[in-house]
Amino acid sequence: SVQGVVGLLEELGFAPRVEPVERGASVRMEHCPFGDMADAYRRIVCTVHLGMMQGALAGLGAAFQADSLEPFAEPGVCVAHLGELSAKA
Repeated sequence: SVQGVVGLLEELGFAPRVEPVERGASVRMEHCPFGDMADAYRRIVCTVHLGMMQGALAGLGAAFQADSLEPFAEPGVCVAHLGELSAKA
């Protein structure tokens, strides 16, 4: 579930906040515990964080998937965009 991933992000120190959007949710991460490293190695750090969320959602059998991550969408805030899983044929 989304709450399971939010709990994981809380434990890691991301200070996440979920905002529902049409057909999904946005997770605002208002603190990055790897902020200094993300400044220099954004592509690597943010890709790892997106992969972690994707794996956690899949492992929890959530109805959502992590579609993308916007690094520093606002000063000091990264935003993960979650979308509903498409129905399987």
